[in-house]
Amino acid sequence: MLLGYSSLMPCWVALVVDGLARGRLDGVSSAMFSLGAAGVAEEGDGGVEPTPRQTWDIGPPEPPARTVRLRAWFEAPEESVIAAAERCLPSGVEAHWEAVPDEEWSTAWQVHFPVIRVGRLTVAPPWEAEPGALILEPGQGFGTGQHATTRQVLERLVSLLDAAPRGRVLDVGCGSGILALAAAHLGADAYGIDNDPVAVADARSQAARNGLQVSFDTTPLAEVPGRWQIVLANLFADTIVDLAEELIARTGDHLILGGILADREQRVRDILDPRLGPPARSQDGEWVCLHYREP
Repeated sequence: MLLGYSSLMPCWVALVVDGLARGRLDGVSSAMFSLGAAGVAEEGDGGVEPTPRQTWDIGPPEPPARTVRLRAWFEAPEESVIAAAERCLPSGVEAHWEAVPDEEWSTAWQVHFPVIRVGRLTVAPPWEAEPGALILEPGQGFGTGQHATTRQVLERLVSLLDAAPRGRVLDVGCGSGILALAAAHLGADAYGIDNDPVAVADARSQAARNGLQVSFDTTPLAEVPGRWQIVLANLFADTIVDLAEELIARTGDHLILGGILADREQRVRDILDPRLGPPARSQDGEWVCLHYREP
């Protein structure tokens, strides 16, 4: 028996190697490919991924971990291939074989994009679309409705548009355009801006797919004219702080802020509360949504 490998295992198996020195990663990966691996991936050693650096972190970044986990996938490998793969491993690593679940690879990713229902709004991917749904094709722009921050803002937006469906909505940092698209789908006059032209192109494509008249462009917030009944900003806390004056200047009645980590909330409120008063607040896990009403 080779590191727990059995001839009774499924068609696809993965060799999982922990404690691999980073300097050996390329060499071992190349060896796996030469033995017929369909793919390899670098992961956090022991399956523990490092904490990603955030936009507000200061100081030099942490150096990369000295050791990593390597995962290599093989389709129905013969025992000679298994033995050769194990011989390629340096001493001191921990390795084992894992069965890879038998599934339809071409569509398995679709389970990560379920139908979202918020009040009278339904957001669905094309393969789950139902009559009356806002159809959102997963693309390169951030936001498909699954993330807690997007859903928090959607819940407040839908509630406001239930009361005033013809309002004007400005979506700052629109990403995929889901918030502006949802507003337009519910009857509002919506406009989205983002500094990423790829996201803007994605949002325009989503609008065309749904037959919605929504403008998306890269206009800086400082150059957006007028006031908007509802201003949405699902952004990092530090970005909200940087844009605070411009967000206030363009808010007619409601300013809804998402994407705020609980430990950064006070930074936002220190800037906005003195101007707009205390907000309505909701929290989902580590994410906070703040809803200010213009005095």
